[in-house]
Amino acid sequence: MATKGISIQVEGLKEAIAKMKADGSSKLAQVESGVKKAGFYVEGEVKESIAGNRAEKRSVDTGRFLNSVKTVFPAPYTANVETNVSYAPALEYGTTRMAPRSHFRNTASRATPQVTNIIKAEIK
Repeated sequence: MATKGISIQVEGLKEAIAKMKADGSSKLAQVESGVKKAGFYVEGEVKESIAGNRAEKRSVDTGRFLNSVKTVFPAPYTANVETNVSYAPALEYGTTRMAPRSHFRNTASRATPQVTNIIKAEIK
């Protein structure tokens, strides 16, 4: 089960891609490269969070959760950072006995400016 519902949207990216396609721009490959670099950046930041190197409490026991975080590219100009461990939602959202650790949500919040910058830098 992948952690769902947490995303970073770069404002204006969809519109810029549509305009580039209409204009026949050669920069579309650079946009795709930027999205991939940004996805890998976010993956690294989520892993740093899980490892306890960010504000969130460390969530490493066996390393299974940490090692399960992967970036996938389900469509052009799209990167998903996700995990398939069954207990990821409990760590992310908490339980009646455990406070949420919010590794994905907090990383999304912290990383949004950097994601935008990565994509912009790749296009220039």
